[in-house]
Amino acid sequence: MLKNYIKIAWRNLSKHKLFSFINIVGLGIAIPFVLLALIQLQSSYEFDNFHQDTDRLVRVITDDISKEGIVTSCASSPYALSDKLKSELSGVENATKVVRDFGWVLSNRLKTQNVNTIYTEPQFFDMFNFPLEQGAYPSEPNTLVLSNEMADRFFGDANPVGKSLEHQDLGSFRITGVLKEYKTKTQFKSDVMVSMSTFDKFKAEQSEEEKWSVLDSHTFLKTVEGTDLKKLNIGLEQIANQASKSFLLKVDKQIELFAQPFDSISPARTILENNPYVEDFRDILFNFSIPLMILLLAAFNYVNLTLARSLSRSKEVGVRKVMGAVRSQLIGQFLSEAVIISFFSLLIGLFLLWVAKNNLHVGWITWEVDHPWAIILSFAMFTLFLGLLAGISPAAILSRFQPAKVLKGELSPASFGKIGFRRVLMVIQFTVTLGFVFVIGHLINQFEYMATENENFNRKGIYNLSLKEGTNDFFHSEILSMNEVQRLGYVSQVFGNMPARVGLGREPDAEKKQSFYYAADAAFIDNMELNFLAGENLPSSQRDSSGGFVVINEKAVDALLLGSPEEAIGQQVYLETDQPLIISGVIKNFCHFNYQYQILPVVFQYNPQAFRVAAIRTNEMVDQANFEDKLDAVWNKEYPYDEAHGSWLADDLYERYYPVEDMKIMGITSVIIFVIALMGMLGMLIYTTEKRVKEIGIRKVMGAEIRQIIVMFAWSFLKLLLVASAIAVPFGVFFGLFMNVQLFKFNGGLNYGYMTFILLTVLLIAGGAVGFFSYKSATVNPVKSLRNE
Repeated sequence: MLKNYIKIAWRNLSKHKLFSFINIVGLGIAIPFVLLALIQLQSSYEFDNFHQDTDRLVRVITDDISKEGIVTSCASSPYALSDKLKSELSGVENATKVVRDFGWVLSNRLKTQNVNTIYTEPQFFDMFNFPLEQGAYPSEPNTLVLSNEMADRFFGDANPVGKSLEHQDLGSFRITGVLKEYKTKTQFKSDVMVSMSTFDKFKAEQSEEEKWSVLDSHTFLKTVEGTDLKKLNIGLEQIANQASKSFLLKVDKQIELFAQPFDSISPARTILENNPYVEDFRDILFNFSIPLMILLLAAFNYVNLTLARSLSRSKEVGVRKVMGAVRSQLIGQFLSEAVIISFFSLLIGLFLLWVAKNNLHVGWITWEVDHPWAIILSFAMFTLFLGLLAGISPAAILSRFQPAKVLKGELSPASFGKIGFRRVLMVIQFTVTLGFVFVIGHLINQFEYMATENENFNRKGIYNLSLKEGTNDFFHSEILSMNEVQRLGYVSQVFGNMPARVGLGREPDAEKKQSFYYAADAAFIDNMELNFLAGENLPSSQRDSSGGFVVINEKAVDALLLGSPEEAIGQQVYLETDQPLIISGVIKNFCHFNYQYQILPVVFQYNPQAFRVAAIRTNEMVDQANFEDKLDAVWNKEYPYDEAHGSWLADDLYERYYPVEDMKIMGITSVIIFVIALMGMLGMLIYTTEKRVKEIGIRKVMGAEIRQIIVMFAWSFLKLLLVASAIAVPFGVFFGLFMNVQLFKFNGGLNYGYMTFILLTVLLIAGGAVGFFSYKSATVNPVKSLRNE
């Protein structure tokens, strides 16, 4: 029976090659998204499986109970817990704690990176498998190890061990080592691992109550082999009771502690607070939402085309029923066709997935799993399910009518699904397509603005050179003597990086306003082409009193209640010392590092001891490679044993602000969604013209012009595109306005030209296809179309 199903299905697919091609390719280009989601799902079950003795590892989770009795379940635990467990709890061989800190930004003076950070103890590396590629693990304050990827981003091929990275608030951190590459699916995912002694240094004043009441740590135990978790939980209960009575009375709360087996952490069965990088089932469902949406659009095509072709197969079904076929056999036949199409689509999907793996390099995507056989089986089961899902509706409809009606010719396409329903499916497809493309277009427009705009400050022709120590008059004059150089300025940190922060106030003892701080000279401000609203630039660096003046932005004037920019000139302000500083100039508010942030006060002060970068303004037509060679020669005269380290500001900012790989994925997704919708429309268009070929012949014989026939055919499809556009355009405008108002404080505005270009491109391609097939149908010789009548 199954063999016959497959044989008949293959014959039908071979007979209708065009429709088979549309269905197979439509599903095939949608399938890779679901396959990728299945890989991510399996990887969540292979989470943190590269450590040794995982059967003996335990994470301690906490129930935080308020005085009102409200229970909050947390993956984290008290900071002081691990030390107490190690010394007092039986069955524990080793214990360690991990503290995750968000919002870190590190800089090597030229490049700045947002980094994922965790604080670790030396015993952490005894319990978990994070081997070193070079160097040593961090133990002293202000030391860290880098991930392999982050070491490459900051230092390229150079050895980073012994070098330093700067944190805007916490100072300089010495790099002690570089980790080997490790699996990204881990709760310890981080770019830098900082010594726990650093955390202790900056939290030295933390009280015992805070160490037990604040759940900012993650505690892990390595148990003695054969330890019973029930007994371990009894010991944890006793320690929790002690802590609740001794340290938590003042904060009116209690805690309960539980041992969670390490291999049950991911995917999360229960919702836990403070559980970063661990996927729960809500995350998994969300990860499947877009792939399933794309697949649903492709399935629409199959249902639409199958129902549209219903009349051409009605006599086949009627004859088979007269010959004794029962409904279940017919359903099996139609489902087998859908399953065969689904497996052909899987081959295309696997090929496209292979292409994506070799061309898309995104850190948050997992491409390989530890058990390939399991993912192969899941691919096969999904493909079978997809075929059954796509084929069940047409199979049920095609198999339920009475053969007498079929053979009498009393059935019409409406009997197999209303024409209006099929039109609704087409409108949905193009509405989703346009809406998704508008969203991607707005994001691309914003990222392009951030990466290339020159409105907030000048980024053209600026070469930033990392300095060794302070400045040197000989070095300064040598660079200025180069023909390509217009101006040489100095700064503590270039724009585009997280700057240092400082308190700014009108009086020494007054409450300070948080402000961003740049040590800079007048030439740097000129290089950046900042717009002065009042006053003048910083005094010349040759004057001894230059450090007593500052340049501030409009926001600083408002925050300190200094009046207008003109009124602020000459007034005194104070930073972290009692030394008064005179405002020499006020500049217009501008974005200097993050386009999402609200505007904050900014202060520029001449402070040579803090200069770390030489910002060299070059001529517009400079040969960059030749200039870098000349600059290296000047550098080698001053520092013959050290390599010059510099880069072009415009290139750095483009790399920082434009996520090339992410945009590539979004762009590909947009194209695929559009292709799926277009293929569905073409299938319907081709089938419609085939069914109405005799009608066209009669109309031409009766005197209808080709133009009239084209308009008749094209309008029935073009009006569906216009309906979809009328729905999608307001959504696109709304999302663009929302993104500019809520997400990005600095933006290039809503790009209506971009939206118009996207809309016209979609309509022209779709309309061109409609026009082509309409013209092709309208020009058929009526003699050929009517010769069988």
